[in-house]
Amino acid sequence: MLECHRLSKQYGNVLAVRDMSLTLEGPDFLSVLGPSGCGKSTLLRLVAGLEHPDSGEVRQDGTTLNGNGKFVPPEKRHFGMVFQDFALFPHMTVAENIAYGIRGLKRDRQKRVVELLDLVSLPHLSDQMPHQISGGEQQRVALARSLAPQPQLILMDEPFSNLDHQLRVQLRQEIHGILKHEGVPTILVTHDQSEAITFSDQMVLMNRGTLVQSGTPMEVYQQPSSLWAATFVGEANQLPVYWDQGKLHSSLGIVTLPPEVGEPAATLLVRPENLRLQAANSGGVRGVVRQVEFRGASQSIEVQLESGEVVRITMPPQTACAPEEAVSIHLDGFLCYGAAGQLLSSPKGLME
Repeated sequence: MLECHRLSKQYGNVLAVRDMSLTLEGPDFLSVLGPSGCGKSTLLRLVAGLEHPDSGEVRQDGTTLNGNGKFVPPEKRHFGMVFQDFALFPHMTVAENIAYGIRGLKRDRQKRVVELLDLVSLPHLSDQMPHQISGGEQQRVALARSLAPQPQLILMDEPFSNLDHQLRVQLRQEIHGILKHEGVPTILVTHDQSEAITFSDQMVLMNRGTLVQSGTPMEVYQQPSSLWAATFVGEANQLPVYWDQGKLHSSLGIVTLPPEVGEPAATLLVRPENLRLQAANSGGVRGVVRQVEFRGASQSIEVQLESGEVVRITMPPQTACAPEEAVSIHLDGFLCYGAAGQLLSSPKGLME
């Protein structure tokens, strides 16, 4: 089990990581998601031992790696690393790159290399040099090299960002399967929301060096703790509301919140997939289509409500609609946030 307790790291006047804590148990995958400059790569370097924290502790299975005057260097932490630029040795063959970190008899090293080449489906490239293979193949070699010494943990720093979209998705699925097969816990640092959601069992959302939210990908997406989290992890419509006689009024209807919600909401948040588009005479809230954006597997439809506010709706690609068409909107789900942008203690309510 990896434990980070109140880690902080400052560069000059910039506090890159502030009071950061997280736990990774068993063979789980943890993604650290956040915008550029939020401190996520610094956090990974603190875990790896490539940086010294100013304060806080890192422990692995109860053993202190950082903290209380102790520092275990990166080469003795038994962690594997996969970098954004692959970092293969250009003067070594594929097999030699994989064998680099393996100790023991030559026969045992060769056996392990063969196992890993089979695992990453590259046995036919063992004698090739890094410049002779594709970017996706180089990334698989980098993964095999990180797995070679049988590490206790794999750390991945934006490993797919240099690849084109289709290859990135394919390789992400392949590497996810390989790591699950090996049973190695993994931390992935990324700024890609879909990557974090699809790759991990647990997510940590960072901004400005601090922890914003942690949980499963479904929890972070469906119950974002703040308006910032909601808009960073996926698309979201934000609509103002006003309080009148115990009810919230919005351009999508009237919301009745449970009595345990002690604070009136200031914002109604609706994911585009929680709105349905129907014919103008089918009830619901009326609006006019302003824009239709075809996205292949779906359509993003922009609708202006009678109030003047504009919402985005995700619909199947076969949905027939055109700009200036009158439509009705039906609401399937929403969240309510307070004046400070925080998720209300009980976001569930009824829409009238």
